[in-house]
Amino acid sequence: MSQRAHYNLLKIIGPDLQRAEHNSRSPEPIEVEHIVATGLRVLGGGRPKDIRHFVGTSRAASYNAVNNFVNAVNSAPELNISFPSNDAEWEEVRREWAAKSTDQLLHGCVSAVDGFFQRSNMPTQKEVTNVLSYYSGHYESYGVNCQAAIKSDLQFMYFGVISPGSTNDNISYPQATGLKEMFDNLPLGLYAVGDAAYTLTENLLIPYSGVDRFLPVHDTFNYYLSQLRIRVEMAFGRLVRKFGILNGKIEGSLDRVTAILTACARLHNFIIQVDGPFDTKDYTSIEAEMDSLEIVANPSAPLGMSYLPVVPDELFEAYQGVSHTRDAIVDFVRSQPMGRPLHNLERRRQELLKQVETTSGRHVDREFVSPM
Repeated sequence: MSQRAHYNLLKIIGPDLQRAEHNSRSPEPIEVEHIVATGLRVLGGGRPKDIRHFVGTSRAASYNAVNNFVNAVNSAPELNISFPSNDAEWEEVRREWAAKSTDQLLHGCVSAVDGFFQRSNMPTQKEVTNVLSYYSGHYESYGVNCQAAIKSDLQFMYFGVISPGSTNDNISYPQATGLKEMFDNLPLGLYAVGDAAYTLTENLLIPYSGVDRFLPVHDTFNYYLSQLRIRVEMAFGRLVRKFGILNGKIEGSLDRVTAILTACARLHNFIIQVDGPFDTKDYTSIEAEMDSLEIVANPSAPLGMSYLPVVPDELFEAYQGVSHTRDAIVDFVRSQPMGRPLHNLERRRQELLKQVETTSGRHVDREFVSPM
């Protein structure tokens, strides 16, 4: 976060923090600047005690400062995460995505969607009726399923903590209030892109999987789709790199887990809005662009990913779905001399060998987790 972004953040949430301190019964009122510093330190992966000695507060006051900071971020309307609100904004989003697609093949794309797993404490029976549903056998941890949709500059246009950690993406997606409805109501020709764990529709395109992926025209389509879909992975990667608290288990109640995740997503957008997108250069390939993010692989994640993707479990059922839009794009690809670029062919050959193994010993094709 730049100095300018930090100053702007203080202006946005400062009044709310001042009211919180004024109404607090704490004998240790804390300066707004110290609350923000403490909150950013904790979301960045530090601990309250890392900074409380510098600001001269007790342990309890530092924890209160973090909670007040998170609440202020989540209640500020200036930091709301929202979809485009009119046709002109949707068209601008579409043009920005089209610029990311080679030959603008997927010129109707307006978003990329995906889910990720966030570790948390085991919820209590007072919080949920089915505690076990929050347990992911793949990650051997309790947690939650988050769903997100992004713009091409990696800002979230939707972010939500949706379901228990054992829930597959194709089940969580319809539960994401407003997300599926928004994409289902897009005009014909506009669509989002996702991985094969989602269900194919006119407004949500996914890659070919199974034996279908080996047809040359389908493989070419998968490549062009992956160019765009991988940007949601880049957004998650940037999110967890900047907010180190997401790299581990978030302590506390489910409400606190949700509040922290939401605050991180809101601040992620805010930083991009103020400091600008990272991808202002013209990169020779998507691999070079990903390298520029300096994302560090998470040792618990499959395929060298930096966050924990939702891995389909043994209960996952792939629904074929129908999309005339995808069929039309494939027909166009079939009529053109199009294919994967040479630099991508070797990468694909290597990654076809990679699968994700679940705890039950079942293997999941890469298209259900990450594009290639």
